[in-house]
Amino acid sequence: MVSRRGFFSQMSRALVANVADALEQVRFDSEAPEAPPDTSSLWLRPPGALPESEFLARCTQCTACQEACPYDSIRRLGPEFGLVAGTPVVIPAESPCYLCEDMPCIAACEPKALLSVAKHNVQMGTAVIDMSKCYVAAGQPCDYCVKRCPLGSDVMSFGSDGLPEVHSVGCTGCGVCVYLCPGDAIRIAPEGTKE
Repeated sequence: MVSRRGFFSQMSRALVANVADALEQVRFDSEAPEAPPDTSSLWLRPPGALPESEFLARCTQCTACQEACPYDSIRRLGPEFGLVAGTPVVIPAESPCYLCEDMPCIAACEPKALLSVAKHNVQMGTAVIDMSKCYVAAGQPCDYCVKRCPLGSDVMSFGSDGLPEVHSVGCTGCGVCVYLCPGDAIRIAPEGTKE
């Protein structure tokens, strides 16, 4: 039979051993090299961007596309993004791409990380609607995404059920619908990601 003092002594030793093991595992995990993250699905590149690996090989982080954008839609990734810090992105919730007719961002890109493309052929991503947040799905009147889509009813319309729907074949991923949606029900799935 173990005395009370013996019981607490054994428990204390076991606790100290478990804590030491946990600390050793934390130290080991922090020293293990991290695999570089797959960044291709995290953000939207400006119109005409090459596929991610080619884009990163060509982009010089010169800011010319950002400076050329009349809507301040192009931002630069911060230092927390490591190897891709300084590269241009579009963050629709802050300022979407308005698909300018002359695409000044593309014209400004001397290293050709952004290539000329017609407005209807831009492929930054595809709008995805979360019906659990959609005002129309909740019975509230709203038509911002449908009425203000730069490409019109070819891309976004009301379906036979009265709910907004995205025709993914024509969606450019410009993000105007994301910016305007009062329920935060729309996001853009970047080009190349699977839903």
